[in-house]
Amino acid sequence: MIKKLNYKQVEMLWIVATAGSISAAARQLDVSQPAISRMLAQTEAQAGIQFFERIRGRLRATKQLVDLLPDLERAQMALQRINDKTLALSDAQGGVLKVACNPSLSKHVMPRVLSIYRGLYPDTFLRFHTATIDDIIPSLLGGEIDIALMTIPADHPFLSSATIVEGTMTAVVPRDNPLAERAHVSLEEVALYPHILVGERLHFGMIVSSAFGRAGIQPRIVADVPWCDLACALVNQGMGCAIVDEFSISQYAWANVRAVPLQQPIPIRLHAVHAINRPMSEVAARFVRIVKQMQRDGELA
Repeated sequence: MIKKLNYKQVEMLWIVATAGSISAAARQLDVSQPAISRMLAQTEAQAGIQFFERIRGRLRATKQLVDLLPDLERAQMALQRINDKTLALSDAQGGVLKVACNPSLSKHVMPRVLSIYRGLYPDTFLRFHTATIDDIIPSLLGGEIDIALMTIPADHPFLSSATIVEGTMTAVVPRDNPLAERAHVSLEEVALYPHILVGERLHFGMIVSSAFGRAGIQPRIVADVPWCDLACALVNQGMGCAIVDEFSISQYAWANVRAVPLQQPIPIRLHAVHAINRPMSEVAARFVRIVKQMQRDGELA
């Protein structure tokens, strides 16, 4: 009779698979390499399955393990949710804030928000990561994330997406560009220079392209990047100009970049997104209140 795997074995398989080696897995689990090797051999014998091939001293996952990886990952996420909930129940004033944002907010806005949150609620443990909207949606639905701050609308029947901050897109230009000294610039002026587009078929790229189209302007696009900070990085090298969301740019983040407001405003919004199948937690509600207060105080952009 084949014995069922216990959770420790499931965790070991996941960590060895993601770590890529026995030695790396041993460090993560804080045990010896021989202990991991013995446990892996016992697990394979017990399951009657070879989970790894040994090729010139290295491990490679077999097809059987590859087929199991999505289930192993879900098991790890389930344990994380249990641990987070246990922590929250043991300390109602602290708890765990599981928050995410899209990449354009991850370097400037979200760190400032979380810094203020931490100052006000030092007993709350913060679990923060950034991802694209396609990855954030399932994490919200599955409970791995309590609340997400997004500049991109999350259109899903089981998610609530509320606008909490109004903003605009802004031009970013090299500091030695003549536009850098202007108080405002027009789309026509921006189009005089090579243009770096943020996602031809993505949210920001489409609204910027629509704005150019309504103005009857055809910019000379020289590069297409998926995130605003990548556009700023290219502008920083003097490769051209770009139009990014105002929340993704800090005047001090790039030595050779200047943000200049547009004469023709292109509005954007910050959305607080959470799953509708569970009430918003108090730790998440605190987060939303802090973002709104920062906007009123002019501390977001």
